[in-house]
Amino acid sequence: MTNETLIEKYFSKRLTTDESLEFQKLYDTNPNFKQEVDFLKTVRTVTETEDDAQFKKQLESYESEYIPEEKSTTKTWLKPLIAAAGLILIMFSINFFMTSNSNEEKLFSTYFEPSKNVTSPIVRSADHETILNNAFIAYDEQNYKQAIALFESSYQTSKQSELLFYEGNSLLALGDTNLAIEKFKEHLKYSDILTHRSHWYLALAYLKIKQTDKAKHELNALLDSGETFKKTEATSLLKKLN
Repeated sequence: MTNETLIEKYFSKRLTTDESLEFQKLYDTNPNFKQEVDFLKTVRTVTETEDDAQFKKQLESYESEYIPEEKSTTKTWLKPLIAAAGLILIMFSINFFMTSNSNEEKLFSTYFEPSKNVTSPIVRSADHETILNNAFIAYDEQNYKQAIALFESSYQTSKQSELLFYEGNSLLALGDTNLAIEKFKEHLKYSDILTHRSHWYLALAYLKIKQTDKAKHELNALLDSGETFKKTEATSLLKKLN
């Protein structure tokens, strides 16, 4: 079994007892193997905390908007009333948005953000002029047209399935929704550390072309997969679509 397969099965929790022993042996004795595993562990930790950080940031923005900054001129007994009024206003706004008719285009714009590069660290050096590295540089700089061509070229030679995921993201960012759908569907045929995430972007692509039932199907598939990526957003979006 290849090291890549062992790593993929480790993160998807599908290692057998013998494979677990082989994995641990490689981790303890092979520095390159350990470095790759540790990098991917860090990536997973970052993506799992991404939602909590975003939620905290949103709460801070609400607080700054509804609670006056001039604390020295605000009487102490008024502060709880101001905070309560702000909270009521926030809850009313959220409830109104939740119960209003869903508009697919607006929902897409609200929820869509191209995935971060969590696969291949970028090296900006003349010594690393590879198609794959240049593809992720273009992707990072939001030069999606160039990124698509480079991801396609790199995939043809490497057959690295994660590249389909990033190509789909690039296409969706450019508004080429139907082709993006095909890329995400193709990616779902493989099993890698990003596979289940394609359900999220496929759902948004279907939402954009107003195929709501298919979007809901993909959101449910994401939640059923056990993937933590965008779990909160998927649950929220499903409520808006039902």
